[in-house]
Amino acid sequence: MVQPTSAVVRSASPREALGCGPGSCSVEAIARGIIWPGGLKCAAMFLWADLVDLVRHPFTSLRLIDDRRRLRDGLLALTLSVTLPAVLSELAALGRFRPPANLGSLPSLTAQGADIYARWVYQHRFVLPVYGVLISAGLWVAAAGLIHLIARALGGQGGFPGYLKLAGFAALTGLVSLPLSLLDALLKIQGNTGVELSIGQLVGLAGIAIFLWQNALLVLAARLHYRLSTERAVGAVIGPIGVVAVLAIALVILAVILTIIAQQPTAP
Repeated sequence: MVQPTSAVVRSASPREALGCGPGSCSVEAIARGIIWPGGLKCAAMFLWADLVDLVRHPFTSLRLIDDRRRLRDGLLALTLSVTLPAVLSELAALGRFRPPANLGSLPSLTAQGADIYARWVYQHRFVLPVYGVLISAGLWVAAAGLIHLIARALGGQGGFPGYLKLAGFAALTGLVSLPLSLLDALLKIQGNTGVELSIGQLVGLAGIAIFLWQNALLVLAARLHYRLSTERAVGAVIGPIGVVAVLAIALVILAVILTIIAQQPTAP
């Protein structure tokens, strides 16, 4: 018995599902960065598309990332989120040293500590961004690990690699403030103190807003990946993030104290 050709059902290939024919791809697939002309994958393009989707449709975007992206994609997103700001810090380090403003209005010990710390930062301005990359990446991985342990203790059903992938994409949203950081770096090189102060304050406010947004994304990611309730997802995220934040602040305070002690003149 001969089967009619119309009865033969052929499943669409991934390229055809994305609108790609034998020699070309749809404009939508190319624009989203999934397929580059000629059929090659372009990591930078799909990371850009995911970043835009995380800002516009965070919950839907996290679900798609959890289903379609791999761990290496999340690690690439995390790497970009910590290295690109470091590159701008290296660019800003080309500017001249300027002592902190309004030191005369501070108590003598506080003014001395601020001046010593500013000079120490300037002396090590090209090395500190490198340490910043390592510390930032380590804190993100540590936070993801703590969230994973707490989420599993609360009855979650996801794995650590999957959540680390989502955490990497949450970190990627920090690049939203990159244009402001670039402008701040250029102003530092030019020595435009007045405008630099205003832009620096704007960068700080943007950093706080992005930090809160990243924590909200981590909560959504924990809720989605581990199939937790909203209350348990919040509990799984807030604790580790608080611990990491306190640890980071303690490290900064310790560095300032050690710097001041090291700069004190020795007794004859």
